[in-house]
Amino acid sequence: MENLTTKGVDERTLKLSIIEGALYTLAFNATQGFVYSTLALHFNFSPVMVSVVAVLPATSQIVQFFTPLVYRLIPSKSKAIFWLALVARASFIIVPVALLMNYESSTIVAVPFVLFNVLNNIVGNLWSSAMKSLVPEERRNTYFAFRNSVATFAGLVGWLFYSSMLQLMDRKNGLMVSYLFSSVIFVLTAYLLRLHRIPETKETQFSLLAPLGTLKNLKFRKFIGFVVFWNFAIQFAGPFFSYFEVSYLRVPYSYLGFLNLLSSVITMLAYFFFGKVSNYFGEKNMIKFGIVLTFASVSMYSFMNTSNYNFLIILATIFASTGWSAINLNYFTLLLKISEEPSEIYFSMHAFVAGISSLLASYLGGFVLGYIKVLDFGRFSPYNVLFLFALLMRVAVFIYFSKLELGSCQRDMRFVEMGYRMITRRF
Repeated sequence: MENLTTKGVDERTLKLSIIEGALYTLAFNATQGFVYSTLALHFNFSPVMVSVVAVLPATSQIVQFFTPLVYRLIPSKSKAIFWLALVARASFIIVPVALLMNYESSTIVAVPFVLFNVLNNIVGNLWSSAMKSLVPEERRNTYFAFRNSVATFAGLVGWLFYSSMLQLMDRKNGLMVSYLFSSVIFVLTAYLLRLHRIPETKETQFSLLAPLGTLKNLKFRKFIGFVVFWNFAIQFAGPFFSYFEVSYLRVPYSYLGFLNLLSSVITMLAYFFFGKVSNYFGEKNMIKFGIVLTFASVSMYSFMNTSNYNFLIILATIFASTGWSAINLNYFTLLLKISEEPSEIYFSMHAFVAGISSLLASYLGGFVLGYIKVLDFGRFSPYNVLFLFALLMRVAVFIYFSKLELGSCQRDMRFVEMGYRMITRRF
């Protein structure tokens, strides 16, 4: 990574942020993918509950709209970040305790997921605002690409650990060890946030409706339209990809660990590459590039079954990892670029609409799956049909996004042109 020692840049905090991001990802992966799906199977979650809990990281963003209230209770941004993160992340100790005490209620297990995501999303809002102040605009793609790469490597270690525990132990003990480990790491990340030197700002007296004023910004208003449709499209079936692997395909945990290892390696390489080329191609073009790659991944899940998953799931992992690397890196930097000061209210508005659309999508996806699970689709499972619906939604959103003029990227490029320039290194 290039030297970040620049006037106005707190190098110590930036390094702490990289470490915190890595450990956070290591712990957070226990709440996602096959680990979460196994927990849902153990406590017999309904399809709607599987969907709603799985998308809580997105749906609970709604509470970021109320960030102004947090400022009134805890005026210091640094203290707010630490205390909210500590309560949110330490709450996951409830899961191993519930397993140890043989509680069978899925509601008890859902409590830490709700508490964690509600409070942690407010932390995310404040942290994003701090990063906007700490990282110069010209360095953001490089810095966040490196930070994401390190976090991805830590996530790789986490996936290998969790898959090993679930493969070698019985399901209950494997889950208990996984979530106990995750809880301890989560508490450590809160302490690292306490060590951050967060710049305090004067924007602490926002009105509750202040985020609505962001819609006067034309570019931001257009971007928000995309956010609504995109979050709906990805969360409609998003929670069920891992659940499909564990409950229907019954993929061995050792194989799931390998897939996550493959995904992590590809993601690290992709972040490194996209961090270098994003400034040339522009955020919008890179997001479009990533969305197209996800088409291939979802298409493969639409035709995947117990007899062909071994090969198709590897291809799907490659396309998804590459595509989402491009999307995640450039989506965040595009949001930072479009947002004006005070940035907190822009992040609050973005989180609110993303959460609402994700919540509606999760309910609808869970309801649709519950309805079609009793229908006969011949060689296709109900999950395959659900994924096909999700693919059509993503195609529609891609067409919509392509027509938006955000005024913050290079000229629009076709997918073939971008691919050719990347291959020939003409950037």
